[in-house]
Amino acid sequence: MADDNTPAEGAEAAAEKAASEKAAAEKAAADAKASASEADDALLKDARDPDAVRNALKTERDAAKAAKDEAKAAKAKAEELAKKVQAFEDRDKSEQEKAEHRAAEAEKKADDAEKKLLRLRVAADKKLPADLADRLQGESQAELEADADKLLKLVKAEDSVSLDGGARKPAKTGVDMNANIRRMAGRS
Repeated sequence: MADDNTPAEGAEAAAEKAASEKAAAEKAAADAKASASEADDALLKDARDPDAVRNALKTERDAAKAAKDEAKAAKAKAEELAKKVQAFEDRDKSEQEKAEHRAAEAEKKADDAEKKLLRLRVAADKKLPADLADRLQGESQAELEADADKLLKLVKAEDSVSLDGGARKPAKTGVDMNANIRRMAGRS
């Protein structure tokens, strides 16, 4: 069935429809503003009545809770729909694409495992504490070894500081303390 309207008539009709929708939206906005203004006036009028304030506060809290619940439900539904979309996209993939995706993930995991193994080997060769092996940076073995040497210098510098646990030897004096005390007391 062909449309009897010309493109110009269709554009005019669309413009008229848009204008009427705009007018309806402006009227709805004005009505909402007037309604809100009336509600604010009623709330101000009842502001001196504690029971009215409590009731208004309870109503607002209930409305806020309902809005939060609706938002949570909408978020959950959006997540569910996203999962469905992903499932539909996966369903449309060919077996070859699925296999390529799994192979790419496996290669990435293998690459990460090789890098970790190399870091651990360099740490063991340099006698770096195992806790510090993850801090090594670099892509090649030479880069990792250079970083391990830098890290070892820092670790050994910290280890070389010794405060001997706070134990101190008494100062050497040529005089006996008892003799000093007697001398000060005038008994010597």
